[in-house]
Amino acid sequence: MSDSKTQPTQADTALPEKETDVLTAEITPDKTEQDAEKKAPNKKQTKKKKTTAQLLIGFLIKLAVIALAVWMLFTFVLGLVIHYGNNMHPAIRDGDLIISLRVQRPYLNAAVLYEHDGKMCLGRVVGMPGNTIDISDEGALTVNGTAPAEEVFYPTHRCDTSDISYPYTVGEDQVFILNDFRSDTSDSRMFGAVSMKDVKGPVLLMLRRRSF
Repeated sequence: MSDSKTQPTQADTALPEKETDVLTAEITPDKTEQDAEKKAPNKKQTKKKKTTAQLLIGFLIKLAVIALAVWMLFTFVLGLVIHYGNNMHPAIRDGDLIISLRVQRPYLNAAVLYEHDGKMCLGRVVGMPGNTIDISDEGALTVNGTAPAEEVFYPTHRCDTSDISYPYTVGEDQVFILNDFRSDTSDSRMFGAVSMKDVKGPVLLMLRRRSF
């Protein structure tokens, strides 16, 4: 009598060929996909390179904009020079750094930067357009017949080498400029009134670079 429970045969336990192929395909990745992943560039690295380049370009653009702004500021708005000489002593001394405001018109008693014979000069406005300047033989300065209110203690003498005659009337769109150290006559006493277009603005700030 044979046993009712028979052992399963190898044929019974084996999976169908189609099902086996499906499982193998799911477990083992396609070789073509593996090759594509190896050849494909790393997306993170590519993105990082682009970001670095963009940051560099952005930095250079900002740097160029700042440089342009600084150039325009000191070309059209502010004037920057180092003053040499003692013609404005004691208010402004040799070696002081001067910053002027180009966009502001000169006004009475203002220390101004102005250009004369291609050289940048510094002086003080004592006469505006239409004012009458007079200098006596004793060294007294008057503007429209009145002594100006100024903190200059040096006598104002005429320039011996100039052919300017007094009383002197300041022309339209001109200013009469004198040095604070009045013994130095290299100012309007020598070459006359200065055109407004040659004035580079009143002194906005003075920085003392030397202690004497």
